[in-house]
Amino acid sequence: MDCDARVFPKKSCSVIDTAKPYLLNQVAVQANEIDTNPNILMGALRGLGELGLLALRVPRHWGGKEVSEATFGEFQELIARYSGALAFLQTQHQSAASMLVASSNSSVRETYLPRMGNGEVLVGVGFSQLRREGEPLTMAVPVPGGYQLDGIVPWVTGWGIFQDFIVAATLPDGCAVFGVVPFHETEQKSGGRITFASPAQLAAMTSTNTVTATLTRYFLPQELVIDIKTVGWIHENDKNNVLRATFLATGCALAALDIIESTAQTKSLPAIAKSFVSLQQELSDCRNAIHQAQQHPGLELEKKLQLRAWAIDLATRIAHAAVTVSSGAANYLHHPAQRVYREALVFTVTGQTSAVMEATLERLTRRWGEEEEVGTRRQGDKGNGEEAGNFLAAYKSITYSQIIHLSHVIDSDIPQWQGDPNVEFETVAELEKDGYYLRRFSLGEHSATHINAPKSFHKFGLGIDRYPAKSLVVPAVVINIKQQVTVNPDYTLAIADILAWEKQHGEIPPDSVVLLYTGWQEKWSDRTAFMNQDAQGNMHFPGFGKDAIQFLINKRQIAGVGIDTHGVDPGQDNTFAINSLVLEKPRIVLENLTNLDQLPPKGATLIIGILRLRDGSGSPVGVIALS
Repeated sequence: MDCDARVFPKKSCSVIDTAKPYLLNQVAVQANEIDTNPNILMGALRGLGELGLLALRVPRHWGGKEVSEATFGEFQELIARYSGALAFLQTQHQSAASMLVASSNSSVRETYLPRMGNGEVLVGVGFSQLRREGEPLTMAVPVPGGYQLDGIVPWVTGWGIFQDFIVAATLPDGCAVFGVVPFHETEQKSGGRITFASPAQLAAMTSTNTVTATLTRYFLPQELVIDIKTVGWIHENDKNNVLRATFLATGCALAALDIIESTAQTKSLPAIAKSFVSLQQELSDCRNAIHQAQQHPGLELEKKLQLRAWAIDLATRIAHAAVTVSSGAANYLHHPAQRVYREALVFTVTGQTSAVMEATLERLTRRWGEEEEVGTRRQGDKGNGEEAGNFLAAYKSITYSQIIHLSHVIDSDIPQWQGDPNVEFETVAELEKDGYYLRRFSLGEHSATHINAPKSFHKFGLGIDRYPAKSLVVPAVVINIKQQVTVNPDYTLAIADILAWEKQHGEIPPDSVVLLYTGWQEKWSDRTAFMNQDAQGNMHFPGFGKDAIQFLINKRQIAGVGIDTHGVDPGQDNTFAINSLVLEKPRIVLENLTNLDQLPPKGATLIIGILRLRDGSGSPVGVIALS
């Protein structure tokens, strides 16, 4: 199974083409040993160095490969697919190289960078403590010629493998100094020293030798200072790089998927093959969305966090599926499914911030049985980062505590638009005579609770049969204008009503259907009152105002509208201006809704059941709300 080519473009392939045979033939076959044995892990890392793959983001004149962000992400994913421990360890070294590239200290760059790509010098990092709140764990005080460092660095990976590591310590003004220090027990003539605890007993990747460092009056000379970072630098850096760690998670998910595919070939159980296809598709969708987000760095942080959480969720779920199909054998530590499952847990918290934690928890605490649907770009969306955002909006969870019919019961005496065909029922089979009961019925495409299609108001508009299924499951908000309608039955929704609603409930989310509750639903059983015609035959019932509709379409990018009257156009407007505006694109227009008073102002989801009438101008619908 290899879906890489469908996600990543074939540019800068030399790095991937160089790495893949090595990872397949020499790393994958000893992945379990690499996970537990530091010497074998170091050998695997040295192998990457021999291929010149340990300074990928370093400029060529410093001996690096200078690859793009997309290629580096593909490389990270590829390594994580074949060895989580190797991926985790080399990430530290690649990060150190990137920091050195950005340094203004030419001396330290010349000392380290030319020897990092081939692994002659291996450097780790130790500054995750800067993320912690409260008193700084590592402090720095300026002294003549450099800085004196005191405190602990609780997480430094690569003890016994890396020669040096980049440490960070907080200065009195809140900034942080970064510098290179030895990654071995060190005592200076001045009395300063660095000591290290024994490697932590991690659940996975124990071979990476993660330790805690203690610095006591350690002198960091100015010539080994890499940079001085401003207050809060690490938090901004985390926001900018929130997508980088997704590739470790998706690589882990690919490793688990490989196990499922292999098992499907040996165990002839349809459920395994079915799960493989389903999980492979979702993973491909996630990777596509991440790749799209990479191309649009201006994408909102919230959407990037959702992608990160999705990748983490997939890694853990697919790894769990790999354990499941491996049966009892997965309980053995040496089993690949066991290793990959533990790697998924490590990548869940790798580079974790409070925002990543919140996004992950939100993803993981969905209710069992919630439905998800993968969507693609809506027609007419711009290529400015909306694709990844829309992907997330479509690939969502639905939670609810109640299910409500929003459609009226269809009968022969329901209110009808003048000129619409009558609603008729005819019995064609009787239980006593034919052994079953059956009726034929006829009604217009715009009778009862119904949806309008562009074809109804635009010559070349789409018919209702062309609406994709994903467009018929949509979030909804409800704006209540019943009080205004009680005073004026011709009332139309104004922009002021929308802004008043948003002041109380927040801005209307894009791709929502805006439902207008007017109270008119209560007149449904009285045809005369519902159509409300005066002596001249003019109808009087509320609807959407033109300015309000233009605001909703242009400023809020809504998916459509709905109302509990016979038209989203107010009764006195016989030009159908509102329908025409909304249906310039294949949006949603629902009319003759009911039970809108039972919905919350926001948070409901509509499921719209259409009749797929060939070239239909619309269709009677069964609309169900989940709230």
